[in-house]
Amino acid sequence: MEGDILAHTKSHFDHADEIKALLTILITGTDVETGSKTIRRLSEILDMYQEQSHLMDSHLENLVGPVIVKIREYVEHPKDFPPDSTGHLLFRYLYLVTKTRGYKTVVKFMSHDVADLEPVFEFLCAMNDGSIPWETRYICFIWLSLICMIPFDLKRVDSASTNEESLITRMLNACKEYLKATGKERDGAGLLLARLLSRRDIGDALMPYIEWTKERLSGDADVFEITGILSSLCAVYQYASREVLLPTLDEGIMPLLTMEFFDKYENNSLIRKLRTKLTQRIGLCYLKPKIAPWRYQRGHRSLRQNLDEDGSPSTTKKAAATTTTKEDPMDIEEDDNDEYVPDNLETIIDILLNGLRDKDTIVRWSAAKGIGRITQRLPHELAEDVIDYLLELFQENTLISPSTQKLDLSAVSDSTWHGASLAVAELARRGLLLPHRLKQTIPWIMFALKFDLKRGSHSIGAHVRDAACYVCWSFARAYAPNILEPFVGYIAKNLVVVSVFDREINVRRASSAAFQENVGRQGIFPRGIDIIQLADYFSLGNRANSFLNVAFEIAKFKEYTDPLIDHLVSTTTRHWDKSMRILAASSLQKLTTLQPYHFINLILPDLAPYAVHKDMQISHGAMLAVAEICYALKQCRDNDPKLEAYWQSKHQLVKEIGSIPYRIPPKSLTTFGSEHIREAICRLIECMAIVSIPNFSIDQQQEGKEESIMALDVWKNLVHSSLERKEENVQEFAVAAFGAIASSYGISKEEVYTCLDKIASTRLVYGRRGYALALGKVSYLIDDRRAWLPDVTRHLCSAAQVQREQQANDAEAKRNAVIGLKDIIVNVGSEFKQVLSRDNFEALLNSLHLCLSDYSTDQRGDVGSWVRSASMECLQYLLPLIGRLDALSSSLEDRYLSSGSTARIFAALLKQSVERIDRVRDCAGTVLCDLLYKNKTTNEEFLDIPNRDLLEKYITRDISWASPADLYPVMTHILAAEPYRFELLTGLISSAGGLTESLVRHSSSCLIDYMNGLPTTSSEHLSLEDMARNLLKIFTNYEKQDRVILPLLDVLGLLYESGTLGRIEKDAIHNNILIYVKKECFKSKNVRKLLSATKVYSGMTSLQSSPVKIKAIQQMLSYLLHAFPRVRMEVSDQLYTYISVLDDEEITEGTMEAEEIITGTDWSSPLPEIKPIRDQLYELLDIPKPILKPAVKKV
Repeated sequence: MEGDILAHTKSHFDHADEIKALLTILITGTDVETGSKTIRRLSEILDMYQEQSHLMDSHLENLVGPVIVKIREYVEHPKDFPPDSTGHLLFRYLYLVTKTRGYKTVVKFMSHDVADLEPVFEFLCAMNDGSIPWETRYICFIWLSLICMIPFDLKRVDSASTNEESLITRMLNACKEYLKATGKERDGAGLLLARLLSRRDIGDALMPYIEWTKERLSGDADVFEITGILSSLCAVYQYASREVLLPTLDEGIMPLLTMEFFDKYENNSLIRKLRTKLTQRIGLCYLKPKIAPWRYQRGHRSLRQNLDEDGSPSTTKKAAATTTTKEDPMDIEEDDNDEYVPDNLETIIDILLNGLRDKDTIVRWSAAKGIGRITQRLPHELAEDVIDYLLELFQENTLISPSTQKLDLSAVSDSTWHGASLAVAELARRGLLLPHRLKQTIPWIMFALKFDLKRGSHSIGAHVRDAACYVCWSFARAYAPNILEPFVGYIAKNLVVVSVFDREINVRRASSAAFQENVGRQGIFPRGIDIIQLADYFSLGNRANSFLNVAFEIAKFKEYTDPLIDHLVSTTTRHWDKSMRILAASSLQKLTTLQPYHFINLILPDLAPYAVHKDMQISHGAMLAVAEICYALKQCRDNDPKLEAYWQSKHQLVKEIGSIPYRIPPKSLTTFGSEHIREAICRLIECMAIVSIPNFSIDQQQEGKEESIMALDVWKNLVHSSLERKEENVQEFAVAAFGAIASSYGISKEEVYTCLDKIASTRLVYGRRGYALALGKVSYLIDDRRAWLPDVTRHLCSAAQVQREQQANDAEAKRNAVIGLKDIIVNVGSEFKQVLSRDNFEALLNSLHLCLSDYSTDQRGDVGSWVRSASMECLQYLLPLIGRLDALSSSLEDRYLSSGSTARIFAALLKQSVERIDRVRDCAGTVLCDLLYKNKTTNEEFLDIPNRDLLEKYITRDISWASPADLYPVMTHILAAEPYRFELLTGLISSAGGLTESLVRHSSSCLIDYMNGLPTTSSEHLSLEDMARNLLKIFTNYEKQDRVILPLLDVLGLLYESGTLGRIEKDAIHNNILIYVKKECFKSKNVRKLLSATKVYSGMTSLQSSPVKIKAIQQMLSYLLHAFPRVRMEVSDQLYTYISVLDDEEITEGTMEAEEIITGTDWSSPLPEIKPIRDQLYELLDIPKPILKPAVKKV
């Protein structure tokens, strides 16, 4: 992630030369197509600098100046500037520059001669056409906004006569018209209006404009015009001087703020934002520009004064007086006595304070900035009232929970808290939140740092936490260390907690930035430098790294250990997001090693009651936390005898933890979402088994009688019921718990055989999955369990096979049975021969070999691939293990693995390595390489692999199994090895029926190319006839299996079409192929199969002087009367192709007439109409008509 950011960070404007070259093309003139390409390239380049636009600053003069010179030529002759002129591309280019760098920066490089004013405006008026690109008008507006700032009376440059409208009036009218526009011209018109009305010589036009806006806003103005009007007013009250604006406030603009149209558009966030923005600027006009003399100021504005400060009282007092009495020599008054505050200011502040509650962030942010700017000019007493109201916003709808006596924020508004936090940050940043207010403010900000309200299945509050980080950042910049010193520990601990444990990456990074700012500016944060080196921008980018690594390192500092642990226990373990609860438990596991006694004495007793809470989120998090803490304590106890003794003394705590599975609410195990509870409870049972919690009795009421039940029985019942759940993740946790119980407390023969019965049952679909995995976790090397192992492997082998009943043929159950077998083999290891006989091994090997031919499918696709992959992974471990054990055997009779068995397995693996699924090919390739090369470094070849040299020649370690282009040209060479030929050929052919074009193309073309290079006959080496016989064998072995037969027909068609099979002279081979094809298509309703068969028949027509050719044409002619019109149409096309490529000596009048009949007949017509036409073709093509044998009547 860090590398990606650095790769996209630029150090300079390295496209300057390219842009200049592209600009030259636009300026000198070009055609439309070249111009469009040029502007697209310019857009791409400028988009690269959207985040670092300042790099363009030193080049802007060269990027803008030549374009303006060229545009001025167009401005002088607007009539010669049609809508389709490429000159509009220059305006578009300027817009792209303003989009990247901002119009305020770019407009400075435009010309601002007095002589340009009228020509540019006339040019703008001439562009008032819908076909003109809007960028042209927008650039004209911002250009005029610069020109109209000339320090001369605009009436002097107006060339209009006394009878005509003045230039100023026309410009104002044009701007009013474009305020209705839906594009950027509206923004340009508003800017030009503001620049015009802010001039002193046009000041008398401001009040009429305000009256016009009120008339339009109360009239039929649409949302676009309203937006334009409000934007223009915001700009006017920003640029115009206070003297010009004061007469317009009370009677002019204030009534506008309370007009009824705002209620009509209360759902439009942009209009609400513009109203807030206009309100704050009106408020600033009411108050004189000054900086409040009562504000808190840290240090001096001058760095030299800060450095020269000697700290003496007289010097400090003098410096403070200097900084508070002369902040800016322009327009600033520091005298706070007898200042008049208008009554309308109360309305303005009320609007801004209500804006802090708005539902949209842009409105709240604008209101917060307005509060900060206006408060900066208020007298101290009024400013304190504003701050009081802000703090009251935090208290809205809060209450003290009677059960916990803690502040309950469940009813508060997240919008209000976000707006109030932003406002506090703005006040603090300006020094308006005086130090005595920090004691009231900081507790609310710390609440905001952890603000998280649950809403259904999610929560809200990330924006509030982000704003609280901004407040903490502003505190660091605003206050001196001695002011914040009483709150340093409180702030630092909360910022660290949020930095590592918040769910959102932006909040973690914001909190880290606030902490870093405080460390740098305050210098009194505990362990500040060490922590900012651990919790930096990049390390906090990954949530798991923050929880598990960064938090653990920070927790080593004792100042932060307890806050981190407390936050995980009280907050994160109850989080609505399951992944957060899991991370919290994992983090607590690591933190337990730092304070094991603290966890035993306080944390576990606190968490245990919540593990049986009715709220499943609380229960899930608490159970996971208890489980992980117990597991971590086990590791600590192993290394600390004193801790072990202390743990053993906590009998009541151990019993409370052990009884959690019994006390869990029954509904939590069955209702919606119960899978999460089962995951947690299985993990808890696993950890309790690992730490060997003693088995104890639990008293229970049963039908009015008091009975006792053993805790271990409760655990086992829960695990067994979880093994029968349909969720795979629940089964995974249950399997781990099953293995842990069997390892720590043992397992009886009855339990094992009960599991075997459930695996054999076809009714328990989900249970078969779970128990197959569970049996693999049992250790069978204990004396009394060795006798069970043959039965266990036999049942698992049976469960791994394709089942006859559709319900029992469950892909997950078969896959899990293979995984269970692998777990058993890994567990048995070198004692394999002591616990399993040779017959058991052969049954196991045969079962795994059969699994490699499992091609079961359902609505999810080829689910058999899961079984095949699991089987290959099992063989990857089994074959080397048996090979090593066989190498230790003294006699051949004691060896389990024969050369024939190895060849059979390798043939199946090679078949999988060229299958159609990338994942399966990659798995098979990995297994093949592992078996071939694993012991190469020690020169120990335990496996007797036929044709090993050939395999090692073509199967290299660096082969790309997922790439058909690299794989298939190599694998076809292995067809020369007879033991692997049939299986490998079958795999290559089945890949030809894949779904991806590259797979089909490479698998079929590589096979054809290889066969083309073979001799027709050979007694010593592989020949074409041998390959053909293998193709016939595929027909025999996979009869009526469309998965293989369909691609086989396609490959045969290609082999005949390319002339490969045509080289074979033995008619018997071709005749057998024809018979098998006819047999596969007999009564078939598979259109794809029939179409593939017609291509084979068509290919056979290339066999010269062969009786098979006649039979193929007969079959094609019979298909002309097939029930499916699509088949008839395809056959007619193939027959036409056959006739059209006949040699000259083969062309007769009959063939020519047959060609006309084939092309002139609509073969999709009803069969009775086309049957006589079809019959004519037999005679014309000189093909004997087949005679149907009469059916023999049975007596």
